[in-house]
Amino acid sequence: MLSASFAPTLGGAERQCQLLSGWLTEAGIAVAILTRQGKGDAEAARFPFPVHRLSVGGLGFAVAGACWLAARRRQFGVLHAHQALSPALAAVLAKRLRPKSRVVVKIACSGDWSDFRLAQARPFYRSRLALLRSVDRFVVLNRESAAELEAVGLGGVPTRLIPNGVDTRRFTPATPAERKGIRASLGLHADEPIALFVGRLERRKGLDVLLTAWADLARRPGPPRLLVAGPGEAEGWMTQARALGLEGWVSFLGGREDVADLYRAVDLFVFPSRAEGCPNAVLEAMASGLPVVATNVAGNRETVGEDSRAGWLVPAEDPMALAEVVRTIVASPDLRQKVGVTAREVAEERFAIRRVGGQYLSLYEELTG
Repeated sequence: MLSASFAPTLGGAERQCQLLSGWLTEAGIAVAILTRQGKGDAEAARFPFPVHRLSVGGLGFAVAGACWLAARRRQFGVLHAHQALSPALAAVLAKRLRPKSRVVVKIACSGDWSDFRLAQARPFYRSRLALLRSVDRFVVLNRESAAELEAVGLGGVPTRLIPNGVDTRRFTPATPAERKGIRASLGLHADEPIALFVGRLERRKGLDVLLTAWADLARRPGPPRLLVAGPGEAEGWMTQARALGLEGWVSFLGGREDVADLYRAVDLFVFPSRAEGCPNAVLEAMASGLPVVATNVAGNRETVGEDSRAGWLVPAEDPMALAEVVRTIVASPDLRQKVGVTAREVAEERFAIRRVGGQYLSLYEELTG
């Protein structure tokens, strides 16, 4: 069986595509990735599977991708699209050329930033939905995505709930000595409390809420430092931080290759996102043994856990609630340690890529007989 995966340029969906493809390759499954041209070519050259790039995006990618697959239609058993937009259209069009192909489409996000909300603003929305009825399985990351499939008339397609995975070999807790050494290498104080946010610098991730919360923390004694890591335009957020008087308390680090070390250097992870599917950054923080403070939105709920054993869930759009929980965590090292240990256990039990990959492999085998 040859599995073709589609992913947008960079971002969480692409990282999951890369992680799953690597695990499948280790498991002896032949994998090829088809995506559009963009950043990441140097990184892709190191992957243990081929990456094919097309020079078009949008509907052009759907048509060109289907033609690319049609020319190789005997090589593929499962076409796995990592988003219900042009990657999914390429897969279902290719299936029409070779009906024996099986198509799996993963819904990347839910809520106001769901795949279907994005598709509504694009041409031929109704035609896109009609084509998606030929999908063999939708994979959803949370229960809200399953409800959204029903709402757009795709409830008749079988659905499987499979979370995102995390590499628990790369993301691991640090010993106190390791944390001290990493902090020294990053120019951070050994004993100060430090929180971390990792994610794209965009409104969906709730950075405005996070900075407002930190302004409240900074008005009281002993506030923690906040590190913000991720790609995107930082200038506007830095301007907001300065206006809130956060000089010295918030550092914008940009996109980082050493993100695993950042997790291992800090005390807690904060994630005030407005909408998610199953966030990579939260999984990585949990695997690194960090307590997590996240907003109570779909995706975060299923990841951190509604019982909040692996962290705390706070109302979205409520910076004061976020600040209050951070204060509680900073004041109690024993609590941080206890919840961080549980977070690592949950990551191992539910989200380790060997477990998630096994669920996908079972799904592929079920579809191909």
